Amino acid sequence: MLVDTSPSRRLLWSLRGLVLVLLILHLAAPRFGEAAAWGLWPITFFAPAVRWTLALLVAALCIPALTDRLLKAARSVASTETAPPSQPPMRWFAALALLSIPLFWALRLVHTRWGDAYILTNAIPYPDPALRLVYTWQAPLTVLWHAKLWALGQRLWQWPDAFPAYAITSVAAGAVYVFLVLQLAWEVGRSRGQRLLVAGLLLSLGTLQLFFGYVENYTLPAVAIMIYLWLAARTLANKTPLWVTAAALGLANALHPSTLNLAPSLLVLAAISARRVGWPRTLLQTAAPLLLIGLGVIAIMQAGGHGLQALLSSDRPGGGDGRWLVPLWTTATRWEHYTMFSWEHLLDIVNQQLLSAPVSLAVVLLCLARPLTAAAPSLSAYVRFLAVAAAGSLLFILLWNPDYGGQRDWDLFSLSSLPLTTLAAVLLGRALPDERARWEAALALVGLSAFHTAAWIFQNTRPWEWGK
Repeated sequence: MLVDTSPSRRLLWSLRGLVLVLLILHLAAPRFGEAAAWGLWPITFFAPAVRWTLALLVAALCIPALTDRLLKAARSVASTETAPPSQPPMRWFAALALLSIPLFWALRLVHTRWGDAYILTNAIPYPDPALRLVYTWQAPLTVLWHAKLWALGQRLWQWPDAFPAYAITSVAAGAVYVFLVLQLAWEVGRSRGQRLLVAGLLLSLGTLQLFFGYVENYTLPAVAIMIYLWLAARTLANKTPLWVTAAALGLANALHPSTLNLAPSLLVLAAISARRVGWPRTLLQTAAPLLLIGLGVIAIMQAGGHGLQALLSSDRPGGGDGRWLVPLWTTATRWEHYTMFSWEHLLDIVNQQLLSAPVSLAVVLLCLARPLTAAAPSLSAYVRFLAVAAAGSLLFILLWNPDYGGQRDWDLFSLSSLPLTTLAAVLLGRALPDERARWEAALALVGLSAFHTAAWIFQNTRPWEWGK
């Protein structure tokens, strides 16, 4: 029997190998312990029988004979369908987004273990109104929104804490995220297989935990990032003005300043735009929205009695010790857990990637090692944009010091998975010119990612008590 050794088929076999390796690591997680393998640890919350059954089902998706039968069945079901519409089916996207709400709500998080969840749920409704958390430079518009929503809920329904405000916002943000992902997949995908890769990978990330009633300040920024990534694709296709995309990034920055790491990617859009309309107009369209949104945030914070003086003193960036970056050689405070070039730091980075986006970085590296097929100029420009966005995000998680350690601060770093995963999906759609190969890759990769994320979401539906 002849074996197809074309670059695309070799890449497909590499992807299958990646999936099998990750499955083995997941099944071996109990042997490593939570401290060493917290990115894989959610799998231990499944009963062994469930764990092994699901793992075998995912492994089966790496068998060519089985995927061939599945694809033939899918083609026979769709054989009577008309040609795909030229415009995105907005009603279907909206329906799927609405249908996601019951799922997000039913499997919502039930504890305050991660990040600042405990502080937020108690500081926003603090008994003394003068000491309540309403304004903070750590997440200006995000905390303000939750504080105002809690005040409304407390007045109407006597909410005892801010948990419902975060849960409602999280689930609603999840529905918007689903809608945006489907829009993005349609925008950048040139075939059903390419769209499946984009939508499948982005809708199976561990980062999706942010939308299951999550209590922290990263759900709204995640949505803002997706708006930015979608609008950037439309800007490069001359469908959306540059100033609208710049405003989306400004909104993300106002919701959470960690998204400032995406600023270099906006310069990519500006450079491309300047070739068409010149630098003066481009700079105006880029800077004006950012400046107006920035001044608006300052005005809001100043009006709340928490202006620039607080930003430069008590509410400075850097967390408990005011130190922004992982120390190079020695730790000096209890908020520093390791040095830059230590094994502990590397282990945290690996675990963070495994938890938020188990296949994304590996897929990017595998694709870059293979020749890419030709693409439309707008898509090639979008790849450059995504590469800069992903690089900025990865540089941020590599350098920024997590006050609580990598595991508890997983959510702060989880936003980096969005540009990275979009890049992985777009690159993979180009590296696999054969439509059938795209579907086969999507089945295996999305199967593994969904298996991992299902365990992670299930873990957070289990009660957890402080001090246990």
